[in-house]
Amino acid sequence: MAEDTVVGILVEIRNWIRAASFTSIRSLLETALPDPQSRQAYQMLDGKAAMEQVRVAAKMSPNKLVALTQKWTAMGLMESLPDKKKKRIFDLQDFGLVNPPE
Repeated sequence: MAEDTVVGILVEIRNWIRAASFTSIRSLLETALPDPQSRQAYQMLDGKAAMEQVRVAAKMSPNKLVALTQKWTAMGLMESLPDKKKKRIFDLQDFGLVNPPE
């Protein structure tokens, strides 16, 4: 099978999976991120931001942020990168869960 054909099939499968799981992922995100503070921290953890930077911006204690990132990783909502940074799996904008600017 040609590489382009395989990529096309994979893209189609991805699109169907996204559509089929949108509601359940949104519900999971709402449960895991119940308040503006946790949503802000999750959204900022894009694999580039330092934990300290996120902690200060979200006005969170270091222990709370570490506990949340561990929980989110266990739930499959976040991944740990080799440089010890954290990266969210989902963009909250895609699910309408981004908090409006204050």
